[in-house]
Amino acid sequence: MTRRALLDSATARLQAAGVEGARRTAEWIVEDVTGAGRLALTARDAEATPAEAARVDRLVARRAAGEPVQYVLGHADFYGLHLEVSPAVLIPRPETEAVVEEALRRLRPFEAPWVLDVGTGSGAVALAVAHERPDAHVVAADVSAEALAVAAGNAERLGLAVTFVCADALRPAFADAVPPTFDLVVSNPPYVPAAERAGLQVEVRDWEPGGALFVPDADPLVFYRALAGHADRLLRPGGWLVAETHADFGADIAALWGGAGLEAAEVLPDLAGRDRIAVARRPAHS
Repeated sequence: MTRRALLDSATARLQAAGVEGARRTAEWIVEDVTGAGRLALTARDAEATPAEAARVDRLVARRAAGEPVQYVLGHADFYGLHLEVSPAVLIPRPETEAVVEEALRRLRPFEAPWVLDVGTGSGAVALAVAHERPDAHVVAADVSAEALAVAAGNAERLGLAVTFVCADALRPAFADAVPPTFDLVVSNPPYVPAAERAGLQVEVRDWEPGGALFVPDADPLVFYRALAGHADRLLRPGGWLVAETHADFGADIAALWGGAGLEAAEVLPDLAGRDRIAVARRPAHS
């Protein structure tokens, strides 16, 4: 079978399964398996080996069954970094790159800054900061040992120095588990209310780790409340707190942080104009 025929067959199977963007997904899978570039896949006489065809068949079957293509392939790209991912971690999303941009902007005045990433998952945010600011001391925390294993593997493979800590940000003792103090604390915490679960895409709802996605309807701001509670111990005076948010709760988070004694609390929009990034600062003379 030629690579082109393999691509066409994979596309047809994914279309029949109702996979959105079936052709591009098929290209990703065949490119990944064969190592061929996108243009090379359309060459009429380029042959696929039986082993390649068999592997494509297995991966297409997994995607057709609903598994996200990033888990199928075992990797995702984020902020120019090639990260390994598994169902133990959320798939890094382009929207979170804006959080990295804002974190880096807040870090500009600091030399050799100390940075804490809370709920690191795959390590995407921590590793992006470490890559862009090689002078930074980056610590990444998560409650999931399985997620930390993925993140540590990414750090080792990329040659980036990040310290990983297994700790629960919802517990008062969290601040004791990480070294004090930081110029910036950044987080992409769970923020999807449990009531929204049924309306999510199947790939998200059924495959990504619920503990990294959902919060109880009774207190959808629970993680933002915890971050504010830790701020006095985690942040140096003048240090910044930056977190990704649910668009519906942006104003509430800014009010919560302002009421907790943080200053310059605001919520910034993403490219679509939806509230995306909450920021606040520990007062410089607190």
